[in-house]
Amino acid sequence: MIQLILTLHLLCATPICKEIDTTSYPKIGRKCPSFIFEDVQYYSRSKMSLKDFKGRWLVLDCWNRYCSVCLERMPGLDSLSKLFPKQICFMLVGYTGSRYTHRSDNKVIHDLYPKLKKNLNINLPIAYDSVLFHRFEVGPCPYVIVIDPSGIVRAVTTHLDKQAIKDLLAGRKPHLDKALNRKGF
Repeated sequence: MIQLILTLHLLCATPICKEIDTTSYPKIGRKCPSFIFEDVQYYSRSKMSLKDFKGRWLVLDCWNRYCSVCLERMPGLDSLSKLFPKQICFMLVGYTGSRYTHRSDNKVIHDLYPKLKKNLNINLPIAYDSVLFHRFEVGPCPYVIVIDPSGIVRAVTTHLDKQAIKDLLAGRKPHLDKALNRKGF
């Protein structure tokens, strides 16, 4: 009887699968946690999930209205989207909340992006989503997540350029600055 209890205890205490990753934020080399964008504009669909991008590279460029670097880099990102239109979907992810004022920035960012789009002459789709920022523990912006056609996170960085994208598409690991999430990873 004691042997049966010990055996059951060992079975319950032993992990069945060591590869289970319970983190909710993107980790390089791992499957990207699933997500759904409920408010997408300037794209063919207004609601999308990670599954909708299967078979295609996805670049999520997270930004907020306080990030002047993000705003300055939008034309460059738009140029990259025109260089790789078939291979990569570039999606801006605009933060609709505010960690700074503790009130919603939803209206502000919804009003700001169309003006930026017009003034900067850019044509990037945008998902307005604070839930993803919090779930993915997005740290200081710019914060760029690169996901390959299989759904594997290939980079979490602060900036992408043409050479880095060419390297990623060729299966090489480019040298990129690492973006830190709010947990410091």
